[in-house]
Amino acid sequence: MPTVVVKPGATIFVTGVNGLIGSHVVDQLLQRAYNVRGAVRDVEKVKWLKEYFDGIYKDAHLELVAVPDMTIDGCYDHLLEGIEGFIHLAAPVGTISDLDLALETGRRAGINALEACAKTPSIKSFVNTSSSAAASFALPQLEAELFIDDKTYNDHAVPVARAAEGPTKNFPIYAAMKTETERAMWQWVEEKKPSFRMNSILPNANFGPVLVPEHQGYPSTIDWARRPWTGELLEAYAAGVPPQYFTGVRDAAMVHIAALIYEDIKSERLFAYTARFNFNDLLAIYRKNYPDKTFKDDIPGLGHDMVVPPTARAEEVLKWIKGSGWDSLEESVVAMSSDW
Repeated sequence: MPTVVVKPGATIFVTGVNGLIGSHVVDQLLQRAYNVRGAVRDVEKVKWLKEYFDGIYKDAHLELVAVPDMTIDGCYDHLLEGIEGFIHLAAPVGTISDLDLALETGRRAGINALEACAKTPSIKSFVNTSSSAAASFALPQLEAELFIDDKTYNDHAVPVARAAEGPTKNFPIYAAMKTETERAMWQWVEEKKPSFRMNSILPNANFGPVLVPEHQGYPSTIDWARRPWTGELLEAYAAGVPPQYFTGVRDAAMVHIAALIYEDIKSERLFAYTARFNFNDLLAIYRKNYPDKTFKDDIPGLGHDMVVPPTARAEEVLKWIKGSGWDSLEESVVAMSSDW
């Protein structure tokens, strides 16, 4: 059995707690009796999240703290006292449309978090949320499968982002930021050799329940799954969002926690990809589970992502903490759409 070194009762620092994956990371930590100190830009605007979790859990608690700018030196000063683990989920780029600014902002935020942890002797483990886009773009246009591994980075991201124009450059800029931020963080670890372990999680599209929909809406990739449900702008989304992989958001959260608490996971990139999907797969699930609702016809010629990531290790560590493997696409989509 794997060795748990960050034990229940410990306090974990988590950035981006009000996001889709972040809120599920908090939920899974509190379920396991870990306390959470969650960083947000404005505590007052996110008090609904604390109220939500306070109404569910009595033996573990979420505390919110303000970190308005993660790129400022010393932004975590006095906030990490007593912390045993750090999960860095927040991506600080927002709507940055300048590639060089996005790259510098991402790197600075990542290194800042690592440097703050290096000054905190109680911290045993650091988990960075990267992205599937840091390894590769989705490539449904390939004729043969392309196998990637844990040393693969998306070397196309920066040149693609630099060449893109208008709204089409937003995702390449995000991919470039995630790629170069993760690279810089691993380089920092290699050079500084901190006392804590670092692991990186690379999730693809996340589907599953939104915990507080009245405040979170349809965040992140949940919006993609809404398009075949409503039919609104479906063809436009299908043209702009290529077939790729998904993971259940609860599974993604648990892979983060496994990487945090288990000593056996050290200096690893964990690929949280469950299975391929496209918009027609979502339509088929909706038709099956909601026979009284009318949905649009399938979109011709979508295909599937031809990239093949190394997912076995992520599923292995998921089984350590969950007791079973990935949730299926249907399980994840129905858990999400049942609230609609």
